[in-house]
Amino acid sequence: PIQGGAADVAMMAMLKINNSELLKKLGWILLMQVHDEVILEGPEETSEEAFEEVLKCMQNPWVLGLDKTKVPLLVDGSCVHDNWYDAK
Repeated sequence: PIQGGAADVAMMAMLKINNSELLKKLGWILLMQVHDEVILEGPEETSEEAFEEVLKCMQNPWVLGLDKTKVPLLVDGSCVHDNWYDAK
């Protein structure tokens, strides 16, 4: 049940990222998810603002009226790499 719950949390985060008006306005799109990572593509000049929005979506993925957890969701990431291989 915990692993399935984690997948649900990741799916809710992806929904928020995909539906984010700010990310759309900045020209960013969600390309794919690999386990607990999301890969987005967009213009370099808006990468830091987009990265902050993605962090916000992932740390607060609660949609569909679900309550927040009692423990915070900690998220790390990067917006300085040109491709996923370099990020790993």
